[in-house]
Amino acid sequence: MTMPDDGSARPAASAPLPVPPRLTQAVVIICFLFSVINRGLSESFTAFLLPLTREFAADRANVATTYSLMMLMAGFGAPLAGYCFDRFGALRTYVAGLALFGLGFGLAAFAQSLWQLYISIGILGGIAAAALGNAAHSAFLARWFEGARLSRVVSLVYAGLGIGTLLIVPLSQWLIESFGWRHAYLSLSILPFLALLLLMLLDWRRAQAGSPVWQAARQRIAGGSGGQQDWTMRKALREPAFWGLASVFFFTGSGMFSVMVQGVAYLVELGYPPLKAASVYGLVGILTPVGIVGFAWADGRIGRHASALISYIFSLAGLAALWALQFHFNTVLLAIFALGVGLSFGARGPMVSATAARIFQGRRLGQIFGTVMLGSGLGIASGSFFGALLHDLTGSYNAVFVYSGICVVLGALPFWTYRALRDAA
Repeated sequence: MTMPDDGSARPAASAPLPVPPRLTQAVVIICFLFSVINRGLSESFTAFLLPLTREFAADRANVATTYSLMMLMAGFGAPLAGYCFDRFGALRTYVAGLALFGLGFGLAAFAQSLWQLYISIGILGGIAAAALGNAAHSAFLARWFEGARLSRVVSLVYAGLGIGTLLIVPLSQWLIESFGWRHAYLSLSILPFLALLLLMLLDWRRAQAGSPVWQAARQRIAGGSGGQQDWTMRKALREPAFWGLASVFFFTGSGMFSVMVQGVAYLVELGYPPLKAASVYGLVGILTPVGIVGFAWADGRIGRHASALISYIFSLAGLAALWALQFHFNTVLLAIFALGVGLSFGARGPMVSATAARIFQGRRLGQIFGTVMLGSGLGIASGSFFGALLHDLTGSYNAVFVYSGICVVLGALPFWTYRALRDAA
C-alpha cells in the first residue's frame, strides 16, 4: 500500500501513469464497501432509539438529537471531507473516517448520560460519516469514469446505502436483544477497524492519480485550454445549479428522515415485535439498491426529469401507506410502504452526483460536491429532529407525515424550477 508524498492525486506532467489491470474495479469495490459500512453504522441508531429512551428516561426528541447531531455533523463535515480528499487524497480521508467510527461507537458503550452520546455518536460518528460519505466517493469515481458510466458506478456505490441498512440494522437489533445496547455498541465498534484491512486492496498512489483521460482533462483545465473553467468554491456558490442541487438534498432528506428515523419505533407501537419491525426496515434496505440502480438505468433511458418524477411518486406513495397503517393494519399497505420507499430511497443521490460532476468537473470537485452535500446533512438533521419533536408535541405521527410529505414535494421541485438543472440533465 503506497501513499503519495502529500496524499494528493497530481497528474503526471508528461505521460499519464499506466492503468494496472482491475484497478478501476477495485476503486468501485472500495467505495461500495465503505458506503455499506458508513450507512449501516449511521442507520443502526434506529434500533437503539427505544432502548436509549428507556435507559435514560428521556423524551424521544432528546434521544433523537443524537442522530440529528450525527447527520448535522455529517452535513457540515462533507465540505471538509471534500477538501481533505482534494488536498490529502482518498486514503487518509478514509482512514480517518474508519478510526473515528470505531472510537465513537466504542465510547458510546460506556455512556452514562445523553451528552456523552451526543459526543461519541453525534459528533465523532457524524465526522466519520462525512469522511466515508459520498463527497469523497463521488470525487474519487469521477477521476475514473465519466458520462453514463459515471452515473452507473455512482448508483452502485449509492446502492451500498441500502445494503448497509439491510445488514447492520437487524444485526444491531439482534445484538441489543441478546447482549444489551452497551455490548451492541462495543461489538459494532470493531467493524470499522476490521475494515482498515480493505485499504490494502489498492495501489493508492496510482488509484488517486485518476485515469489518463482525467489527468489530461485536469491539465487542460489548469492550463485554461479547451473552453473549460477551473471551478472554485467561490465560483460555484454563484452558480444557480449549486443551490438547486443543495435544495434537492435538503428537502428530500428532511422529508424522508423525519419519518424513517422513527420507522422501527412506529411499527413497534403499532404492535410489531422489535426484531420484526427492524426486519421490515431491513426490507427497505433490500429494495433500496435495486431502486438506485434501476433509476440510474431509467435516467439514461427516459431522462432525468421523468425518472426523478417517478422516484418522488414512489416515495410519497410509500409514506402515505405507512401513515395509513395506523388506521388499517394489513400487509398490503406494508408492502406498498416497503416497495415505494425502498425503491426510491436514495434514488436521487446518483442523479445529483452525476449532475454535479458534469457541471463542476475539475480539481475542486470534492470540496464543491461536499458543500452541496451539506444540504443533505442539514435536511436529515432537521427532519429527524422536527419529526421527533412533532411526535412529542402532538402525541401522534400525523403531523410528522404531513411535514414529511410537504418536504418531499419541495425536494422534487428544483428539477423543474432551476433552469441550470434543466439544462444540465
